[in-house]
Amino acid sequence: MVKRPVPSEPHLLVDARPLNGARNGITRFVEQLIATWPAAGAFQTTLISNKPILSNATLPAGIQCLQDTHVFSRLPGTLWMTLRVPALARRLGATHFLGTQHVLPLWRTGGLEQGVIVHDLVFELFPDTMARTNRLLTGFFAPRSIRRADHHFCVSRTTRDDMVSELGITPARSTVCYPGRTPDLGGADVGRARPPEPGSLSLLVVGSMEPRKNVPRFLQAFLIAAEQDPRLTLDLVSGDAWGDVLGDAVWTKIRQHPRIRIHQRISDEALRALYDGADYLIFPSLYEGFGLPILEAVGHCAVIANDIPVFHELAAAIDGVHLMDFQGPPAEIAGGLTRLLAAADRSVVADDHGRFSWQVCADRIVSAMGLDAAARATDAQSSPTLPLLT
Repeated sequence: MVKRPVPSEPHLLVDARPLNGARNGITRFVEQLIATWPAAGAFQTTLISNKPILSNATLPAGIQCLQDTHVFSRLPGTLWMTLRVPALARRLGATHFLGTQHVLPLWRTGGLEQGVIVHDLVFELFPDTMARTNRLLTGFFAPRSIRRADHHFCVSRTTRDDMVSELGITPARSTVCYPGRTPDLGGADVGRARPPEPGSLSLLVVGSMEPRKNVPRFLQAFLIAAEQDPRLTLDLVSGDAWGDVLGDAVWTKIRQHPRIRIHQRISDEALRALYDGADYLIFPSLYEGFGLPILEAVGHCAVIANDIPVFHELAAAIDGVHLMDFQGPPAEIAGGLTRLLAAADRSVVADDHGRFSWQVCADRIVSAMGLDAAARATDAQSSPTLPLLT
């Protein structure tokens, strides 16, 4: 990788397309990352998108937002970004670019230094689970973008290892940047807001209906387990149309079940209440780059997750995360769930002991891209009488 000199006033462009009002994992990641971004001063930051930029989190002072109105803005977002950013970078005098959705500009403008956030390798490992247009665009642009990026910011060690294995990236160019706890969902203190109800056992599922999320198979298992244990209740949270994915027979049973509640496109406040009311978050996914709902459960409830590598990584750092196999037939899953629920202590909620921080995530990206050099230079100029600490 060629080292480029950092100008006196670096200017970072950030792909802000995820800040579109959606409430998926990438949106939450980018939203909270930018909320802890350094305020203007040491370097300039401009969020760019072809759509209105919407964020539930307060942006730091001095961060600029630019909605592009060029004719290219009517293209699908990935095409707009790859074709239009070089011209925007020249116009704005940008020195750095951060891709937040795996994709970088189609060609490099001048000495533009480029970093890319790698959330997962779905486009390589589970491409059939993606919508057709997204699969074609991401499948073409993402591998090429990641290979030519100056910096890779992976949301977990597991994702970094997958990237190295699948795309042949040198690990030395990669930084693991774990996400942090979302302030609106995680309180300052870890502890259950209410004692467990002895006559009920409340489960919560949060996620989309992508096939890799494995929710339909879990729902079939829940129907079996609920027949054997009258205490079991379930809350389903998703922005998707459940019936389109589950099929008419299963959907009818789920919709009519007296102990299942369905929630679609709910607010963060409503989601927090569901975490507070749950005994366990159920996370049966077959593949994740990280798994933000596990962090969202911290301080609210315990977690039961699928026995896959990334959840092993998280379980080693977060108390109250139990692993089991969600990949067998529904009857086997129901049996395993029943045994785990009988043995686990639901009063022990997930606790990360403060290990996951959005500020640390932002600092690692800023440092790897060399933007902290500008911050140190600015600090030194503004406080010339203070000695340097080593």
